[in-house]
Amino acid sequence: MNANTFGLSEISRQEEQVSLRVSDLIRQLEIKKEVLSRKMGHIEELCNMMDPLTVLQGRESHSADYCDTEEGDNEDRERDDKKVHAVGDLDVGLISVTLHSRLAGIVTGVKRQLHVPANILLGVNTASDMSLGVNTASDMSLGVNTASDMLLDVNTAANDVTVSGDMKTVSWSRIKQSRPETAERFQSDQVLSSRSFSSGRHYWEVEGSESGGWRVGMAYRSIDRKGGQSRIGWNNKSWGLWRYNNKYYVTHNSKEIRLPPPPSSRRFGIFLDYEAGRLSFYELCDPIRHVHTFTATFTEPIHAIFGVYGDNAWLRMY
Repeated sequence: MNANTFGLSEISRQEEQVSLRVSDLIRQLEIKKEVLSRKMGHIEELCNMMDPLTVLQGRESHSADYCDTEEGDNEDRERDDKKVHAVGDLDVGLISVTLHSRLAGIVTGVKRQLHVPANILLGVNTASDMSLGVNTASDMSLGVNTASDMLLDVNTAANDVTVSGDMKTVSWSRIKQSRPETAERFQSDQVLSSRSFSSGRHYWEVEGSESGGWRVGMAYRSIDRKGGQSRIGWNNKSWGLWRYNNKYYVTHNSKEIRLPPPPSSRRFGIFLDYEAGRLSFYELCDPIRHVHTFTATFTEPIHAIFGVYGDNAWLRMY
């Protein structure tokens, strides 16, 4: 056998090995997809039950059967489930936030285990290009809609904030923007979402910067655009969570409550039940912690509202 023939034979052998490895990974992905689909179906059945505690207990008892991620992940999930049971406020919002968070973790675990090294993927789609066929938890859990399509309304954005290209992040800016002055635009450091809610249950998440200060909450579109009464929580048309100097407050109608102890995480889940008149904030830590619930009778469509101030201050919604 000459050198050229040997070289071609070796290349063919390596190509066959790569093909076998990729085929094996694809089979693993199909298995994971099936396991995850069964898990989703089980949770959907539980969510049709009336008893919220049954939902959480069902998640705990069946976790080991369906989620075969790394051992450390199993231990974390079991610890998390136990801690969730210790929380007294087992309301619909907490259950929705918990399911959303844990199911997102399952999908992340599957993707991590099925990561394919880049050097063997020439001409092969990565797992990130493959559809797992998984609905978000919001599509099945207790009639709650995930507001993942919510965007910022740049037409309401003050000229001392910038809005990212994907309309998901607002940041404070020393450089004034040149947007036209209109009746819709805030005079200072705030912006509304383009989407509003006039019925139903909705959930989304927001993360805030460590620097500067920020405010997040809900407001009627009729909120003032100028002056002190335009600030989130400093009127009867908005409800908000504030962070400043690493201290947290909830505010409505100029009434302020400081949160003891301050949250350790800067990521929060926000749950709105329009008909029930409930707006709840949850700290997305371990375990998930109920921060505060406002109760009100909503009389207008309600928007998410965001405010940032100070160098390097930002908020991003998910």
